[in-house]
Amino acid sequence: MPLINLKTTLQIKDPVRGYIELTETEEKILDLRLTQRLRNIRWPAGVYKVYPGADTSLMGHMLGFLDLSHLLFDHLARDAHVIALARLVSLLLSVARGAWANPMEEYLNGLGATRKSLAVEAIRGTEAGDIVNDSTLSREEVIDALQRGIPVRSIRVDLESVPVNPELMDSLERDAYFAGVDYAPLEINRLFSSLRVAKNRLVISRAARYTLDSYLSAGANMFEAVYYHKTVRAAELMLLRILELAGRELVGSPERDPTEYFAYDDLTFHHVLLDPPSEASEDFLTASDIFNAFRRRDLIKVASMRSISDPQMLKQLSTPEGRRAVEREIAEDVGIDPLRVYVDIPDRPSVMFYPGRYPLSQIAMYERGSRGYEFWEIRDVSPIARGLESPMRTIRVYTTRGYRPRVKKVADALLESHDSAGATE
Repeated sequence: MPLINLKTTLQIKDPVRGYIELTETEEKILDLRLTQRLRNIRWPAGVYKVYPGADTSLMGHMLGFLDLSHLLFDHLARDAHVIALARLVSLLLSVARGAWANPMEEYLNGLGATRKSLAVEAIRGTEAGDIVNDSTLSREEVIDALQRGIPVRSIRVDLESVPVNPELMDSLERDAYFAGVDYAPLEINRLFSSLRVAKNRLVISRAARYTLDSYLSAGANMFEAVYYHKTVRAAELMLLRILELAGRELVGSPERDPTEYFAYDDLTFHHVLLDPPSEASEDFLTASDIFNAFRRRDLIKVASMRSISDPQMLKQLSTPEGRRAVEREIAEDVGIDPLRVYVDIPDRPSVMFYPGRYPLSQIAMYERGSRGYEFWEIRDVSPIARGLESPMRTIRVYTTRGYRPRVKKVADALLESHDSAGATE
């Protein structure tokens, strides 16, 4: 139970977190169409294609994120105003997600739009901002917390990037529960209670290192079993390709005017792509064909896969332009349309979580001795943290049915040329 309780008006039963309570302000935002559309957005977008029980919506994730944000700041701040601010920031960061949540995040990053910038637009340009202004918080205070982090003593805590991350913790437990995998038993209370602010940074007690290791292990296991599962990624890469082809026709220009973006959910895309408008472009019609295959679960297949550590190759594959160049190179050698080749790498925004997404360098371990605080970097204490710093990345090349043998031959040769047998990390 939290140490500080807020005055609440609504209770929602959650299968993972138990009863989650909302304040009057949060309940009013929850009732907006802006927020209710989250019920029809799957997150992560492709997991249900592998694990039928993991057909979860962003609504559940939003509530879990809010609940754990309360718990985190309950331990860090012990201040009702800061806790209310953190809860609202978490809610708005969830509201800022769009249809096909994680593929959409990568698509928007390519346009220069971020989740924070869209959350700010939600509070500036929708009824959510008026609701906030009628509360004990102000629109400007919430925008400042979204952009700079939530103030706790001498630091700002960014809910998007803090390594001991409440959104990730809820996702690990929630996705493990609904997928039916046993990889994410977390001691969340112990982990949060071990956090402090010292010497102008966030630190965690060295006595909690095994609890931290369990959290890091859970993330790595869920990455391997769920978030970077080859079929999960096949589905999400197809959705991302649809956005690359038809994103402007589907959601306009969210980086300039997010009105359409905030109105749409997965069902909207489903309807439009299955019944393209008469004036649809050739790219839109191609996107419609890809979506029909996705809907039938006629997914792209892995043609080649190799773990490599070549820094130049990994640097190239870390950018959309670099991946497209490799896709074109493979397609030209095979003699097929580049749209039929997909190259995937873990370190990209559409992968819900990958080791290294939340830099552990932002946090230190501490122990208080006779001479005051002593500090250690996480990697110097945790062998699991050191292991997660490996430069090795599993690269996959996918293609559509009928081309796998030819694509495999070319892609195998390309990947092997960048990571010959006997190469070291």
